[in-house]
Amino acid sequence: MGASFYSLGFLDDLYEFCPSTVQCYHGGSWNRIKCECKPGTTGQQCEFLVNSFPIEIPQVINATVTVIVKVTHREFTENMTDVLSQAYQDFTELFMERMNEVYGGQDLPEYRRVIIRNLSQGSIVVQNDVVLETNYIPQYKELFKNLTKIVRDKIINETSVIQIDQDLCKDSILCYHCDDTSVAEAARMDFDPQEQCSQKAADGYGQFYYVEELNGQVTCVTRCTPGAKEHLSCNLGECQLQRSGPHCLCPNTDSHWYWGETCELNISKNLVYGLLGAVLALLLVIVLILAIFLSRSQRRLKKFPWVPHLIPLSTDQNLQDKFGLENAYCRFQPSLGTVSPTTELLPDHAAAEQGLQCPELPSLSFSSHPLGSVVLALELMEEVA
Repeated sequence: MGASFYSLGFLDDLYEFCPSTVQCYHGGSWNRIKCECKPGTTGQQCEFLVNSFPIEIPQVINATVTVIVKVTHREFTENMTDVLSQAYQDFTELFMERMNEVYGGQDLPEYRRVIIRNLSQGSIVVQNDVVLETNYIPQYKELFKNLTKIVRDKIINETSVIQIDQDLCKDSILCYHCDDTSVAEAARMDFDPQEQCSQKAADGYGQFYYVEELNGQVTCVTRCTPGAKEHLSCNLGECQLQRSGPHCLCPNTDSHWYWGETCELNISKNLVYGLLGAVLALLLVIVLILAIFLSRSQRRLKKFPWVPHLIPLSTDQNLQDKFGLENAYCRFQPSLGTVSPTTELLPDHAAAEQGLQCPELPSLSFSSHPLGSVVLALELMEEVA
């Protein structure tokens, strides 16, 4: 049960008998046996990205510096556009011999040759590349920057010389117009580690890789590469390279939740559960209080079921007048048929001497309800009756 497709050789059989069903991801290619993955990917189908991979360092690095000079006292002819013509070969041979003398020497041992790119009219304008070569060193860019400066100084010195005998300029030597001499600001190198990172990374991820020396080796790295100078620290999270760039995947542990760009924020699960419990308890208390008030209201309605019909509710602006006692008693019609007109009314002290007692009045309790005064009056009349 614990065996996987890999241990059972399932994918190997699939590759051998059904190669058309195998898909190589991230720019990988199928070679009829397996997926050939780019250095920036791994896995049997190149499905996984790697955060770093080494750069192939050449033993020798070549660079070219473009130089343009104007040769005077010579006439440009149409056959000089033909590289097979005698005029072209004679002139270029003379030019390269002179350039070998100009650039050769102990102060520029990296010089190899001059390549003529184009001849054009005006006496003769020569566009050429000065080829330099050196063994790889980590500071190769700075080295070629200094070599370019040496090339510029040499050709400026050469073209600044003024020949007195102009007849020699037409035959055996080269004369120049110094103001038309130009040298490129930087050399073009055949080794570009950043280009390697972009080309060898998984398709769509090249822009996130950059060159850095890691553990003494020139390496293509991302911000997810441990040990990189610009490493993206995700605290307890994990850095993952996605289509939109490096991102932190924050964990959810048994005790905390984490979030934020670098998973720098967290909250205790016990605290969240405690707050939720407190909120639920508060809601329960509120529900119980409302239930008690509702129960009391229901009991009052059962005791005086006719009160809601006695005074119709209204939302009119004269609400206070409609709920006043004068409106409440307008429907009350007392019956005096049982009252004797001959009965003598005695003051309280006289009634007490004759042994008479006044009926006890109910205790008055005022309510905030709009009908409280009406109900209170009705209770009083009921007790008296």
